[in-house]
Amino acid sequence: MQDSENNILLIGYGRYGEKIARFFNKENLYIVEINEKNLQRARHDKFEKIFLIEVGDDETLLQILSQKKFDYIFCALDNEEENVFFTITIKTFEKNIKIIAICESKESERKLKLAGADKVIDTMEGSASKIFHLIEKPAVMEAIEEILFEDEDIDIREVEIPKNSFLEGKYIKDIDLKKDYNLILIGIIDKERGNNFVFITKGINHKIDAEDILLIIGYKEDIKRFIRDLKERE
Repeated sequence: MQDSENNILLIGYGRYGEKIARFFNKENLYIVEINEKNLQRARHDKFEKIFLIEVGDDETLLQILSQKKFDYIFCALDNEEENVFFTITIKTFEKNIKIIAICESKESERKLKLAGADKVIDTMEGSASKIFHLIEKPAVMEAIEEILFEDEDIDIREVEIPKNSFLEGKYIKDIDLKKDYNLILIGIIDKERGNNFVFITKGINHKIDAEDILLIIGYKEDIKRFIRDLKERE
């Protein structure tokens, strides 16, 4: 990873990301998008360091993170659940990197802080001046982040559901990973719906299909046991 040059990574060039991008030097701003139209708009606005990736494409995201040392990462996608997903994924790779995330409600703010965001900007209250204030005076990590990322025995993993596994065809409400494996299910990437990330909240009853990806938190040994059972019970 190269030395920092005040580089900023902006994830999302939608209604919020586009506004944020205006305040940074094009030479130091890297833009990641999951939407082709938004990417084309960024290109039209003369941004050159732009990348199109899919939700769940950790390999490409890791390559981008490895290119430069980023001072800050903005998660500013229009979909709040996807901001949560990218926050979790990035913190898994680089726990010390500073993430500022965008939200539209107190509930989303809570989720983003649990995911590891260092600061969350409520768009109902946010402004450009607040963004720069956050950059100049980064806050201390939330306590939940310390629990999740400083304990070396705890991990966040993406687990793909094998074909004919014991979870294939079951609904979220019918499984209890906490009871059976001491794991917390955060969300699911649905392959049939174009790799959309669904944050698991009360009322969500998604059907699990083969090749769906579960995002889970737990102790490493419990995660290994869960993955082993998925493969053995195909």
